[in-house]
Amino acid sequence: MGNIRIACHAITWGRDGLAACLADLRDLRFRGIETFGFVVDDFAGREADFQALLATHGLRLVSLYGGGQMDDPAQRAAVIERNLALARFLAANGAVPLTLGPGRRQPGGPTADDLRVMADTMNEIGRRTQAEYGVLACCHPHWNTTIQERDEITRIFELVDPRYVFMTADPAHMAKAGYDPVEVFRTYHSIIKYVHIKDYRPLSPAEQAQVEGSGGTAIIPDFVELGLGIIDLPALVQVLKEADYDGWMTVELDRSTRGARASLEMNKAYLEDTLGLKVDQDNPF
Repeated sequence: MGNIRIACHAITWGRDGLAACLADLRDLRFRGIETFGFVVDDFAGREADFQALLATHGLRLVSLYGGGQMDDPAQRAAVIERNLALARFLAANGAVPLTLGPGRRQPGGPTADDLRVMADTMNEIGRRTQAEYGVLACCHPHWNTTIQERDEITRIFELVDPRYVFMTADPAHMAKAGYDPVEVFRTYHSIIKYVHIKDYRPLSPAEQAQVEGSGGTAIIPDFVELGLGIIDLPALVQVLKEADYDGWMTVELDRSTRGARASLEMNKAYLEDTLGLKVDQDNPF
């Protein structure tokens, strides 16, 4: 038997928008939040204040975005220590998955040596976060990072130790890279310990030219609200159910042309009305 719990990533509200994000999540009755590792620095020595802040909004922390340039041997020690600090913060908040962003993609993509170094670093992170804090290290295939293409997912998961390294799965990054998220979810269902959910709408060349915006023009992102793109989201949920997935599914939207709250309202409606997943309660199956 599985259970999907719904959370939201604070990315849409921006670096300085945590207070607004918390208020919107409270008003719309979300129960969980993911954010970036800056909260570990912002609340250093004040971890209890962070927990109290979330509690006043009826929220709990479900993950943090960590990782780093794990394919660079020169950064290995610093990257490991940083992720251990994130894991310590997660454990203090009762959270289990640590999302490992693979770091900036180098021209031409990763070499075999790059992937071996990354695997060794992730193994060490995962071994220590699990042993010391009960936190699971989850590699996050992600557009414009070291693990972007479908074959890179295969190669990295052939190298890592499956006892220590798992997956944060995000269908939009997979679709943007040109392969089928449903196939990836089905292939790796046993190691998916955390899920980001958003949709993807391919942009025309004219739209792509407007992505950054200028002179007050609206940003037109290719990651979009749920149901507005091409991803078969019901099929993804079905794969998770068939695999008895028991964990958090976090709504994430990098940018919004409508405003963060309006986009969140759209995502909530899709989750509840189309996918049948309530944001304010467990969804056992």
